[in-house]
Amino acid sequence: MDCKEALEKLYLYLDHEILSESERQQIEGHLQWCWRCQQVYQLENNLQNLIRLNGRNDEVPPSFFSKIKNVIAQF
Repeated sequence: MDCKEALEKLYLYLDHEILSESERQQIEGHLQWCWRCQQVYQLENNLQNLIRLNGRNDEVPPSFFSKIKNVIAQF
């Protein structure tokens, strides 16, 4: 699996959408050796977690934006 294909399927992987077992294994295998795709995966995974944790309120706390900036700054 090349980077283009891995990144195209990354959001399905992150969202636990329907992927075959073979596709999941290919993405996981690709992420083990590809530093660039690992970085994208980590960024998107962290962002999803921040949204999940902080997205339960009607108001967005100021700290949420700081956390997002910190995650983005890592890349």
